[in-house]
Amino acid sequence: MGNKPMKQRLTATKKRITNRLSKAPNEYANASNYEATSVSTNSDHGLYERLAVGGHYEEIRNLRIRQDLFVVALDIGTSSSGYAISSYDSYKRDPLQISTFSWKSRTDGFQHFKTLSAVLLNPSGELHSIGYDAEYHYINSLQEEERQQWFYFQNFKMMLYTHQISRDLILHDVKGKPQKALKIFAFIIQGLREDFTTRLAEQIILGEGAVDEDIHWVITVPAIWDEKAKQFMREAARQAGILNDRLSIALEPEAAALYCRFLPVEKLTGSSQDEEISQLKTFSPGAQYLIVDLGGGTVDITAHEILPNGALREIVAASGGNWGSLVINDEFINLIEDLTGTDIMKFIKENHPDDFLTFMSVFENKKRVFSKDDDRVILHVPQSIRDIMCERLGKSVEDHIEEIDRAQEVKFQRDKMYIYNEAFTKLLSGTIEKIVLHVTAVIVSNKLKVDSIVLVGGFAECDLLKSTFRTSFPDTRILVPEDPVLAVLKGAVLCGRNPQILQTRVCRYTYGICTTVDFDEKYYTPDKKIHIGGNTLARDIFNIHIKANETVHIGQKGTPKKYYLNRDDQDQLDLEIYASTKTKPKYTTEDGVFYLGILVIKIPQMAAVCNKSRYFSVSFLLDGTEMEVEAVDSATNETTGVKFDFIG
Repeated sequence: MGNKPMKQRLTATKKRITNRLSKAPNEYANASNYEATSVSTNSDHGLYERLAVGGHYEEIRNLRIRQDLFVVALDIGTSSSGYAISSYDSYKRDPLQISTFSWKSRTDGFQHFKTLSAVLLNPSGELHSIGYDAEYHYINSLQEEERQQWFYFQNFKMMLYTHQISRDLILHDVKGKPQKALKIFAFIIQGLREDFTTRLAEQIILGEGAVDEDIHWVITVPAIWDEKAKQFMREAARQAGILNDRLSIALEPEAAALYCRFLPVEKLTGSSQDEEISQLKTFSPGAQYLIVDLGGGTVDITAHEILPNGALREIVAASGGNWGSLVINDEFINLIEDLTGTDIMKFIKENHPDDFLTFMSVFENKKRVFSKDDDRVILHVPQSIRDIMCERLGKSVEDHIEEIDRAQEVKFQRDKMYIYNEAFTKLLSGTIEKIVLHVTAVIVSNKLKVDSIVLVGGFAECDLLKSTFRTSFPDTRILVPEDPVLAVLKGAVLCGRNPQILQTRVCRYTYGICTTVDFDEKYYTPDKKIHIGGNTLARDIFNIHIKANETVHIGQKGTPKKYYLNRDDQDQLDLEIYASTKTKPKYTTEDGVFYLGILVIKIPQMAAVCNKSRYFSVSFLLDGTEMEVEAVDSATNETTGVKFDFIG
């Protein structure tokens, strides 16, 4: 089930921590689930100096290390999802001692590193199953009339990239029936969480309620997602039973970068044993490299440099687009419809969803293992699809392919479809070329001198993609971890343990607050002039707090800016947050500026304090992967509570 049996080491870890807590209750009164140690140890991957600092973290070479008994990462992918776990004790011995779990598909009979990103709801809208179990039950256990009442969702993650995000965002299942997106995302997180706790319970005996107390959860998101999408995933996790203070958000390419950072050379294909690099580390301090995360929905690209203390520095803002491998699925559907008739696959999807899903699953597997040296690719075609093709064409598919002179591209024979090398290469090459062009643009426009390009994600297994990268970047090492589909998942566990491993980040957007200022006709346009209480003001001003492409140190506060109250009876201050790809936007209404959400500052009521002269000094900061805000009350000089609402 997992990479290694966990029962013995997890039980020993739990017992050791419990014994230590019982012997020194005062010392650990504020860190009941945590261990403080003072050791210096050599692992197989280098020296890790540890200094006990108490609390929830342990300092390693000036970096905070989370001490929760377990860190569990959930990777909710467009095509597939899964989880991984690391205990604190195993992390200290070897950071790469991370357990993952296999998933069996009863549809194809194989074991997989991850399960499908699929959710099945019963007619009442309640969760029935997720992943391969959901697929199998929908395809094999339900009759066609029953499928009209059930809800089956698959490949839904991209909705958070292509649609305006809100709590009321609607997803449509494979038959077009609606459910709230937040509910579906919460269900897949819930399903993974319950599957994990069930498997863990089989291997380790914990007291009732102890699992939640001992686990810190990590959920991955693409680096190109904005704050709305991150908060959406937090809310979905909350609805799935994960407490907000027990959850971190990890950016997918950063997680993969951290995983590859720890890998020894022999675990990366494309590296040579005689290269002048560290014997035990993939990269040495000062090295710069690109991570290209090739997911099903999106491709994320980020560039890092290794710092002397082993931490990472982001050197360009994360970028990417919707060029994931699912785009190739669309190209395949277009090929079928070009050969046999418009909308035929849409008809099959709506009327024979079981066979449609089976057919596309076969193609999904073939495209990942396709080699540029393969003469042809063979796909099994379900009988219902062949029958519909023949019915639409009025003849056999074989005869039709001959008549339209496409036999050099494809061949149909009984229950098989043969796609020859040139035609199959064409399906993949358009998407691969877009990825290569964007990587080239990132390197050239930022004048990067990267030593390596690391390919991760399921599509990184594709031989054609790897060979295209090596041809396109002949002077750069093209590296692929031996398990690219798990790089993000395992890296997310490491991110959970190492919340400060990335010490600087380059902002993708300019962030600011909409405000009013004194009107100056030399600087502001007449349409922005307003009159309030005898004052002439300019409205819709973008008050910049963080600039796009600015390098920000993680945890470092930005310059505070003042926002005044305007009523004595005011009990909260609502500030509108905007973002832009521009470095110096002037107005919140101009092109390239978009609304993020509301920042709510609660105002403590105080006697003999005039609110009209009272203000809050607001500072933005990036602590980890998410934006945070600090507001200091001028009346007390104390920090007050703030709340984001990006999803309405």
